[in-house]
Amino acid sequence: MISIPSTDSLVPRSHRLANGRTLYYFPSDSTDLVKIDLVSESGSAYQSQPLVAAAANRLYTVAGGDLSASQLAEFLDYRGIIIDSNNTITHCSTSFYTLARHLDALLPVVDDLVRRPLFPEVDFDVYWRERRQKIASAQMKSSDMARRVFYDALFGPRHPLGRYAVPEDADRLSLDEVKRFYAERHRAEDLTIVLSGHVDDCLLQAIDDRFGHSTPGDALPRITFAGTPIVDPSRRDYPIAGAVQTTVRVGRLLTLAWDDPDYARLMLLVTLLGGYFGSRLMSNLREDKGYTYGIYARTQIYRGAIVFYITADVAGDAAADAEREIMHELQRLVDEPVADDELNLVRTVLVGDFLRSVDGIFERSTRFIDMLGTDVTERFTDNLRQALLTATTADLQRLAATHLAPGLMTVCRAGAL
Repeated sequence: MISIPSTDSLVPRSHRLANGRTLYYFPSDSTDLVKIDLVSESGSAYQSQPLVAAAANRLYTVAGGDLSASQLAEFLDYRGIIIDSNNTITHCSTSFYTLARHLDALLPVVDDLVRRPLFPEVDFDVYWRERRQKIASAQMKSSDMARRVFYDALFGPRHPLGRYAVPEDADRLSLDEVKRFYAERHRAEDLTIVLSGHVDDCLLQAIDDRFGHSTPGDALPRITFAGTPIVDPSRRDYPIAGAVQTTVRVGRLLTLAWDDPDYARLMLLVTLLGGYFGSRLMSNLREDKGYTYGIYARTQIYRGAIVFYITADVAGDAAADAEREIMHELQRLVDEPVADDELNLVRTVLVGDFLRSVDGIFERSTRFIDMLGTDVTERFTDNLRQALLTATTADLQRLAATHLAPGLMTVCRAGAL
């Protein structure tokens, strides 16, 4: 039986702050933990140069108000409070994990970090040096470079989704620019606040007291990638000196929108192709041919754009054969109807994946934040439920011919070439 949670059980409750903005929360009586997420429209698409957005989101939580970096670290460690930062192309979020009994002590600190961050120069110096090393290391990893070259091929180097950082970008990073970006894009009055866990009326009032009285400013510019042109299929190779393996990445920018019922049906097809251990790509390239330890197919939703891709790490001398087998499996989807029993198995797999993504109050809040960043609503869930119930093998074959035919794919390889 196909069963996924109702959309009513997945959406958060809402609380209107005194300044008219909406706070979202996912309450649970079964935990003493609270997660406070502060979400801002401050992703890398808005930065004037690479690395600025990530630096601003990371460094503002280092020290603030009257607390130095060492004092803040001691405050957090003593109470077991964890801070986590997440950066995407459109938005950034900061998560504070704490026991409910520490909220009275934590909230003034969060307020100071948001409104009066110190951005210590010594921590900035450590940050950009570490980032430089990570970027340099990534240039020697076939999987990282195949992903970067792939997005460059699809979007071009001037598009926010096509840009990638090089070590010299870390050298050019300036603390003044990080501060300017923070002041412009992380305004306290513009934050979206998402609470999850042990949320009660006292916490809602405390958040309102801290963040509900700032007057919202003019709306910040908000980027979307809708209307990004589909590029012609191409091939890119990126040799890495000394590499012993090659990453093969095959894919394209889709012409579907996330709220198109056909996108939900396409998810079944992509899962069948490479979305679980027994998928066609895994059975062929890992189990039968032994080319790779793992290969998978995915779609990635951005605000106004969806990318389909297949990726695998293979031995350098197997790259051409692996690419040929990937194209063979794509062509099979076009030429041969999927068997009913395979489709039914994939329905079960996709239901399981969905249930794991919402299995817990913190998972649901994280999913909601991702949806805020991509403008996806629970209409997606309704479409998925309908696709799981009604999609046919004929639907999948039609979608394969329209969206996944080999001739539509861009191929990028990085590593031992």
